Amino acid sequence: MLQALSALTRKTRTAVQQATGRSRAAPPAAVQPGGLSSALLGRLGRPLCDETRELSECQALLDWGRDLARQDRWERLGTLIAQADGTRKTTFAGTPEAELLAAGARSDLSRALDTASSAGALSRGHRMFAGLQAMDDLVSEFAGDAGIAAVVALSHMDAGWAWYKQGWQRGRPEQHLDRFRAAFARAEEILAPFADQAAGSPLIASTRCALLAGQPGAEAHVVGAYETLIAQAPTVPGHMRAFGLHLLPCWFGSYAALDLAARRMAAATGATWGCGAYAWVWFDALLQDRDAFAALDAEFLIEAIDDILTRHPDQHMVNLLAAFLSQILARETGPDRSQRRLLEKMRNRLIRAEMTETHGWVWSLTDIGYATPGSSHGGARTDAETGAHHAWAALSTVLSRDLRRISTRPSPAP
Repeated sequence: MLQALSALTRKTRTAVQQATGRSRAAPPAAVQPGGLSSALLGRLGRPLCDETRELSECQALLDWGRDLARQDRWERLGTLIAQADGTRKTTFAGTPEAELLAAGARSDLSRALDTASSAGALSRGHRMFAGLQAMDDLVSEFAGDAGIAAVVALSHMDAGWAWYKQGWQRGRPEQHLDRFRAAFARAEEILAPFADQAAGSPLIASTRCALLAGQPGAEAHVVGAYETLIAQAPTVPGHMRAFGLHLLPCWFGSYAALDLAARRMAAATGATWGCGAYAWVWFDALLQDRDAFAALDAEFLIEAIDDILTRHPDQHMVNLLAAFLSQILARETGPDRSQRRLLEKMRNRLIRAEMTETHGWVWSLTDIGYATPGSSHGGARTDAETGAHHAWAALSTVLSRDLRRISTRPSPAP
C-alpha cells in the first residue's frame, strides 16, 4: 500500500471522477427475466443461475481493479497485474486475471467515453480527455511498470474506438479517423519500451494484438502477434477467438487464412484442447460473418466442440457452446443445409443431455465482443437479462415437447 498519495495520482482520481460523475461503484443490475419463466426452467431441470463461479470471479477482479484505480493505489495495482501475468493466472473458465484487473482499472473512463460517444458528444475539449491525460501521466510516474503501461495504452485505444463509433453512428465513419489513428499511435508509443516483453508477458502480447486494429500494415503482423500470444497462454479461449475474428476479410485476413490458422492452432494446442482450438478460432468469426461458413469444415467443428467438452465438461462451457450454436442456427442465412443439420444435432444434444443449469450471463457473451483483446469486459451483470432471454428462446425450441408436457401439470407445492 502506498505510504501517501502523490499530487499526480490525486489528480488522476479527481479528473476521472469529475469526468464520469462517479465516486463509488454502482450496484449491479439484478437479473429479471421478464417474459421467460424461471419456474419452468427449474421444472425442466435447467434452473436459471444468476450467480456463477465465472461471473463472480470476473466481477470481483473487475471491481478490484476499478477500486484500486479510484483509490489511486496504482503501485499496488501494478504489482497485482504483474503477479497475475507472470503466473498466467486465469479464472475458472480461462479469462486472464491480469486482463480483468486492467479492464477494471480503466472501466470508469472507458465507460464514460463510450457513453459520450453514443450521445455524439465527444469533442477535442471534452472533459473525458482530462481524465485520459491524468492517466497518461502515470506512464512517467511508474516508468518501467508494464501493467500500468498496458492500462494506459488500452485507455487510449478505448478513446480511439469511442471516436470511431461516434463517426460510424452518424453515418460518417471517416469523420474521426484521424483521432482514432492518433489514439492508437499514442498507445503504440506507450507500449514501445515493452516490445521485448511480449514474448514473456501475455498481457503485453494481448495489448499489442489489440493495437493491430489501428496499425497500418497490420496484415503482415497479425498471425505472428497472435501465435506469440497463444503460445504463452494456450488455456485462454478468448485469445484464439480474437485471432479468428481478426482473420476475417473485413479485418486482416481471408477465409482460407482463417481455416488454416484454426487447423494450425488445433495442432499447436493439442495437449490442452485436443482439436478444440479449431472451434475457438472459428467461434467469433462465424458469429460475425455469415459468409465465413463457406470455408468451414463443419464436421471438424463438431469434433472440436466434443474435445472441448471432454476436457471442460462444466456448465459454463456447455452454456457457452450451446449459446454459440443457437445464435448461428437462429439466422436464416449462414450454414448450408448439411452444416445446419450437424450443428443443430450438436446444439440439441448439449441442451437435452449436457445442460443442467442456465447461465444467462454466458448466453450474452456471444453479443458483446468479449473475446477481443482490449475489450473492457464491462457488461457482466447487466447483460445477464438479455442472455437469459436468448437461452429461453433456444430451450423453448429444443424442449418444446417437454414444456408442453410440464405446463399441463400443476406446479409442485412449495
